[in-house]
Amino acid sequence: MSERLQDDAWDVGNLFDQLWEESLKQRIIEPTQNQPDKDKIPEIIKREIDEFLRTFPFHDRLKLQPDTKDNANAVAARNRGNELFATEGECLKSLQHYNESIACSEPGSETRALAYGNRSAVCLRLDMYEECLETIRLARASNYPARLADKMNKREQHVKRRIEEMYAEPCDGKPIEFGKHRPRYMVYPELKLSYEAHANVPQLVKCVELRQNSEVGRHLVTTQKLKVGDVLLIEKPYASMLNDQERYKRCDFCQNEDRFTLIPCEGCTVTMYCSKECMDKAHKQYHRYECGVLRDCWRMIGSLPGGIMGLRTVATAFASFEQDLEGWIDHLNTLDEAKVNAFTVDWNEITDSDMYDTVHVLATNQKRRSCKDLAMLIFFASIVHRLLLERTELGTLCESNPARSKLLFDLLLRHVQTSPINKKQVSHMKCCEIDQEDEYEFNNFGYDSDDEDIFEERTHAIAVYPLFSMANHSCIPNVAPIHLLDGRCAFVVSRPIAAGEQLFDVYGFGTTEFASSLRLLCLEQCYYFKCRCAVCESCSYVSVRNMNQEEEKFLRAMSNSVQMRNHLPKLIEHMNEVGRCYPKHQYTAAEVMLVRSLRIIHSYSLEDDAEDEFGNFGVLGSCDG
Repeated sequence: MSERLQDDAWDVGNLFDQLWEESLKQRIIEPTQNQPDKDKIPEIIKREIDEFLRTFPFHDRLKLQPDTKDNANAVAARNRGNELFATEGECLKSLQHYNESIACSEPGSETRALAYGNRSAVCLRLDMYEECLETIRLARASNYPARLADKMNKREQHVKRRIEEMYAEPCDGKPIEFGKHRPRYMVYPELKLSYEAHANVPQLVKCVELRQNSEVGRHLVTTQKLKVGDVLLIEKPYASMLNDQERYKRCDFCQNEDRFTLIPCEGCTVTMYCSKECMDKAHKQYHRYECGVLRDCWRMIGSLPGGIMGLRTVATAFASFEQDLEGWIDHLNTLDEAKVNAFTVDWNEITDSDMYDTVHVLATNQKRRSCKDLAMLIFFASIVHRLLLERTELGTLCESNPARSKLLFDLLLRHVQTSPINKKQVSHMKCCEIDQEDEYEFNNFGYDSDDEDIFEERTHAIAVYPLFSMANHSCIPNVAPIHLLDGRCAFVVSRPIAAGEQLFDVYGFGTTEFASSLRLLCLEQCYYFKCRCAVCESCSYVSVRNMNQEEEKFLRAMSNSVQMRNHLPKLIEHMNEVGRCYPKHQYTAAEVMLVRSLRIIHSYSLEDDAEDEFGNFGVLGSCDG
């Protein structure tokens, strides 16, 4: 993985804590305590923080500066890549550093051309012939130096000969595989809804309804009995944000792991794309409104992980309404949020306004926040607001138009609050080795640790799903998200659900790692509610029920990843047997295996610890510089 952009030294939360004690607390507490109208408290805090920031040197204190291309940084990244390239078994890891060099280098510079040239050498070593030819093209388009042209020409000729030879070689009816490390796309049948879809919400089964009461608020309920393995919802996110450590491995738009052909955004050093098409879509749909501030926002978010997702949500919304911002302002000013229901909108003919409304009304918990907590969010939103006006096209849009500028700030503050509460982690499965401690855990869950393919889950992005955000939390959930390689997320039943029962997701902290007291504290601090699920009411750890010998033998026989697709129907049939017990305060090993199996089948991803070999390519397979 690439280095994290987040820097504790420039954490905006740490700076705010210091300033709160020094001066902001005194400025804010008194006027807010004396305000009888609680709805005006955010306005008072905003006024005080605006006045404070007029003279406070926040740019210097947070080391904020425009994100510019720098050939010196690019050369340093390329040199790190060269060290890995020369180390046996580390060739694949060198790619991230070469991509970083490409992203940081100036357009048309020899520095960028050499980074592309070195990436083509990696492609050659890994038999990625088509990708090698494309990277050679990119190197030449970046003014590849004439002194190395002969080497590049010979590399290109060698690759073309290999492609011709591979097409000429008998393949026994099997498809030709040019690369050992090509990203895996969906090779299994796509997941589909298990029941009739809503007429107006085709991504959701008809039997799932949104309801609301005073006890649990909005929640999802099924009107019919649901079986293990049923697919209830396949939803595309309104907005998603790639993890900063994945920025030189995945496309920022489609999030496919395609590091062999990534091309850089020319306005920043943070985003790369798998194609010009993805780059253009990202620019049109959100990136032009965040490009100039994205690196600084990543650096300073610290303890505000929702802040970066809030920025992406606002950028996406502004891009949708830029042609009629005044109309959008009027619409939001008259919007009756209580009447917005993502489950009654006609998604077949949904407008940008309708779609955004479903995100706009997601919970903020603003009235439950302490004065200090709200002031910190306003402090962060105010700084981002200033940076956007200074460095992006939003400055032109909002110049001399107070209503637009106010809209920008109001939405930043809103979605800095909605994002941490409603965001979902987007994950993939990777092949890995296990140590002795992990081996015990795998055996305890019924997995065969002798299986050569052991997988673990890795988060690569965060996303906001307006429909599934309506599901409430339980530390023992009955549905599980399965992230698909096309960017959508399928929500699958993981234990039987009776008609009339709620659908429960797990918001985090519902794992075997957290004691009840810590789990309850984390949920309350992050989501502002006290969990009352069965396991929390019993004040116990979330645990996996011990298996009897018969069940352990049955599950172990299914744990071989090579046969997982064939075994999955048997596992689902086993879990749906009449009379099977699902304790309310424990997982069963079968549930754990079901979710793991579905994610391996549908969410598998290449990772950077794949093996690579030193081929005998002579000078053709060496670094270009």
